[in-house]
Amino acid sequence: MIPRMGKLSSEQLKAFALSECKADLAGIASADRFAGAPNGQRPGDFLPGCRSIIVLAVGVPDGALQAIMRKREDGLDSVHGIYGSYGYVGGPNYTLLFGADKMARFIENKTGEIATPCPAGPTHGAKMISLRHAAVAAGLGTFGWHSIVISPEYGTRNRFAAILTTAEFEPDPLYDGPELCNPEKCGVCAGICPNGSIPKYNEGEKVSVEIGEKTYTYCKFRFDPCTVAGQGLFGDGAVAAIAEGRGKPGPPDPKTEPNNSFFIHFTSWKCGFCMAYCPAGGWAKHFPKQGLTRINLKEYMNGAPR
Repeated sequence: MIPRMGKLSSEQLKAFALSECKADLAGIASADRFAGAPNGQRPGDFLPGCRSIIVLAVGVPDGALQAIMRKREDGLDSVHGIYGSYGYVGGPNYTLLFGADKMARFIENKTGEIATPCPAGPTHGAKMISLRHAAVAAGLGTFGWHSIVISPEYGTRNRFAAILTTAEFEPDPLYDGPELCNPEKCGVCAGICPNGSIPKYNEGEKVSVEIGEKTYTYCKFRFDPCTVAGQGLFGDGAVAAIAEGRGKPGPPDPKTEPNNSFFIHFTSWKCGFCMAYCPAGGWAKHFPKQGLTRINLKEYMNGAPR
């Protein structure tokens, strides 16, 4: 067993995360699981002497996520802001922001060690470790083909924050439960993507990363066309131009979209189809069986149609 410093155990830490930090899930990773990360993106680059990484997760409310479906299926563009507020920039990320702050102070007060909270989401412009990779390293889930983390509890519908600390805690095991994504049999994310950001499984480039003793593979995601969709710039052939490599995305004109950027420089939440329609995490129970979507995912399997 790893010796615990002060009077704080891993079990106490995770109990505090769930009760006081208002997290839905919590996990712990050891810093050595990030040995394969690029220079400048390892926990020790942000906090010298970092030994443990605590990851908090909150589930995105179904009622917020279904706003994406109202845009795609019913053409209600303005409703998509509900997802922006309570599924992306606002609600979950501020819950995580304050939760990470509370957790960092809790660790420092109880152990005398250093704890550095990492910003949650796109709201605050600090560089940080990859929260997706941290979540996988802490045993909260695995990568889907779309490169989004899938948890058994919420599927893709998670948001994460992390706390780096020089205190040493017993790490959680990496996820080793039932398969959560099989891109050879599914491919819905590639089919539902409007602009080619997610390639079909047998056609696109793959990325492999080592975390702990496991290797994870997911698609080489194309961020430029995704940024176009995320900013809502679907007009004037913009998506096709970016998808074909003929242009670069940029922020919308604030004169035409003055009130929709929250606390970030430009909106980045106006698509989300890959997250909303991924069938992992009991998707059918949450959405079609509740009458919240009319989409037949079988039509999008194996990456077709777009």
